[in-house]
Amino acid sequence: MKTTAKLLATLATISLLLAACAAGPSSPTSPAATPTPTAPSASDGDDPTDEPTGSPAPVGTLTVADGAVIDGPGTPLAEALAGDLSQPVLVRGTLFLDADGNVYLADSLTDATAPTFGDTRIRVENYPTSGPTWDISQGELIGLQEANGILFFEDTKLYGTISS
Repeated sequence: MKTTAKLLATLATISLLLAACAAGPSSPTSPAATPTPTAPSASDGDDPTDEPTGSPAPVGTLTVADGAVIDGPGTPLAEALAGDLSQPVLVRGTLFLDADGNVYLADSLTDATAPTFGDTRIRVENYPTSGPTWDISQGELIGLQEANGILFFEDTKLYGTISS
């Protein structure tokens, strides 16, 4: 029974992500569509190296491949960064959205109640910042969590190209 529920939740998540990706990048249309993290941010959203205040600087950018559906265990972020960056890779980590609508992938989540993310992170491009992907009312179904106003997916796999 648990396996069936997990399978259904995984399939629902994949369906929602594919639908969001097919719709293309969009900007938030209402305040409810954009999470409002309580952590302050010093960024203005224009510079790809912007990051939340007090957080480690991103070491690169992951550009998610359009429409790619890849399955597998994924490579931990630190390993992917140490590997061959000339080819797309399925990378695994914690995905989160900052106050300015920037999406990041961190190597780990060290405290889900604060939340505190690991020291290694990359900015994620070509990933939806609104819509069903970040709808906390669907959190239990899609695996989205919220702590102190920050929305995050604790174990996420993304396929794309990493650049530094």
